[in-house]
Amino acid sequence: MDITLLRTFSTTRRIKTGAWSRLQPVFLNGVSPCMDACPASIDIPRLYGLLLEGKEREAALHILSFNPFPSITGRVCPHFCQDQCNRKELDGAVEIRALERYLGDLILKEKIFPSKEVFQGSKVAIIGSGPAGLAAAWYLALGGMEVVVFEREEVPGGMLSWGIPSFRLDRGVVEENIRRLEEIGVSILTSSAVSSQDLGRLLYEYQGAVVAPGLTKARELPVKGREHVIKGLDLLKAYNLKGELPPGDKAVVIGGGNVAVDVARLLRRNGREVTLVCVEPRNEMPAISEEIQEALEEGITIRNSLSVEEVLISQGKVSAAKVGRIRITGEEDRIKKVEWIDQTREDIPCQLVVLAVGQEGEETWPSHEDLFLAGDIDRGPTTVAEAIASGRDAALRLKARLKGEPFIEVKERLWQRDHQDIITFEDLNPFYFDHAPPGKIKDWESALKEAQRCFSCGYCNACGNCWIFCPDVAITLESAPQLDRDHCKGCGICATECPRGVVYMKEKE
Repeated sequence: MDITLLRTFSTTRRIKTGAWSRLQPVFLNGVSPCMDACPASIDIPRLYGLLLEGKEREAALHILSFNPFPSITGRVCPHFCQDQCNRKELDGAVEIRALERYLGDLILKEKIFPSKEVFQGSKVAIIGSGPAGLAAAWYLALGGMEVVVFEREEVPGGMLSWGIPSFRLDRGVVEENIRRLEEIGVSILTSSAVSSQDLGRLLYEYQGAVVAPGLTKARELPVKGREHVIKGLDLLKAYNLKGELPPGDKAVVIGGGNVAVDVARLLRRNGREVTLVCVEPRNEMPAISEEIQEALEEGITIRNSLSVEEVLISQGKVSAAKVGRIRITGEEDRIKKVEWIDQTREDIPCQLVVLAVGQEGEETWPSHEDLFLAGDIDRGPTTVAEAIASGRDAALRLKARLKGEPFIEVKERLWQRDHQDIITFEDLNPFYFDHAPPGKIKDWESALKEAQRCFSCGYCNACGNCWIFCPDVAITLESAPQLDRDHCKGCGICATECPRGVVYMKEKE
């Protein structure tokens, strides 16, 4: 090198110091744990980025591309995403479900709809108007299809309307979401049962169908006296549709899932003394943990690791449930296998026994190239969020088939991530985040404040740290960081100071 070059009074940018380096940074967006855990695969960091940029409508359309009913899931979803949030390692997880509820209610209030494709000439049928069926109807209608939903009950909504108590999911919210479907052209025919025997006729009239009837047949309890037991789903349906409850001041509810807990809480709120009996230990109950805690706070007695041996009858009426201690030995077809620990039995006095130990489909649906199963009938018992995602994916598969296009999963189409690695708390630099415990979301300001708590794990939000700390001015920052390879010495300061685990040091090729 000419020594006079080093004595020049002009810029030193002509010296390509990047040639000295062995490593160089790369900027790669990864998958946050909340995205990975979300049944609907919502890109939560991107969603909050739009909110913080003041782009309300864009944020609303973003979440609607993954989930058409955030006002519903924001109320009843068990928030698997929130349980995995890296922020809980610092000062508490981001209130993801509450933010989803706020944004969902905003969508209803402002009547925000995505654009609708031009009608493609295809007429499709949806069997069942539960969360999976309604989600399928939403995406097919927006895709330019003529959509008809067949519902055997007198009201649409399936489990949303009659299977979830109103103290968990307000009926008005369900009705408003159904009205939105009708506004985009979906026809819903109630009191219109369709069975597997009707498929030939149906597929003659329609170019394709999504089958989402749910699992509406309650499983039996193989014990003496079972003819006097009331099914949990039947009780919920009678109460939610007609306001009716069976008599009995003391009730025993059998089961440890969400239906069992919903039934127990409903009875308790109507003045009954309730004991919930389930085979699982407390920490293995399949019900949402928050619902279990609220049931306990409401005065419901939960007896774990017990099974019912007999429903005792006196003068033609239920008088007690005979229970004994058990251990779980396995599981088959989603049914726990148990064995008695000893011969000790206990009678729990009651006048009402309700069974809620799972559901199954009422019939088998044949396979057909123009038929797509969705929801519980496809996946087994699921949450509302999982059913919605299943209905969405079934609709997108049917749409792709009818248009002769390849099916692209939502993750591939909308995530726009460079790799699928899950960003852990150890990948982050928490030094840049102030201590700010979660708060209640009441309005736009509190929603923004909570969204600001998001670490944006693995997702570059152009915070500028890499640009600020680069000693060689080798990074430029516009909408995203760009590297000047000619002058980057590969010191790694940018990777160390990145709060979000986006910058990686790699061997130069």
